[in-house]
Amino acid sequence: MRLLLIGIIVAVLAAVVAIVALPRGAEPSAAPSSSAPSSAAELAGSSERYQPYSEQALAAAGPDDTVVLFFSAAWCSTCKVLRDDIAANQQSIPDDVRILVVDYDDSTDLKQQYGVVRQHTLVQIDLDGAGIARWELSRSLDEVLATIVTE
Repeated sequence: MRLLLIGIIVAVLAAVVAIVALPRGAEPSAAPSSSAPSSAAELAGSSERYQPYSEQALAAAGPDDTVVLFFSAAWCSTCKVLRDDIAANQQSIPDDVRILVVDYDDSTDLKQQYGVVRQHTLVQIDLDGAGIARWELSRSLDEVLATIVTE
């Protein structure tokens, strides 16, 4: 009985210490870091060749441009690896390649259109919007560029 009482007291003390030590307003969760964009629209370092998906960005692609849709989620750690690598190496994106980052969480119609069932999927499309190729989990811009289908 004495051991049970000691166990309860230790548990209560541990809970009190955890509550006191936890800053007000903070939650002990695996929330995405504040450095990750909460949407594709907040993508840092965007350019003409690497930018958030929009109908305008898609329409701005030239007739000879290669368009790749990158279905990315802010909470996805492997997506962040690729986003960071592309952002750091944008100068290596050929002039005729457009990488458009699609917000995985908010793009149900596009996911359905291209058969995307998980984040970190890339889809190469033609001028009419038809899917040419689809792949997942590229970790670098070099991998993305090497995977692009050339005609």
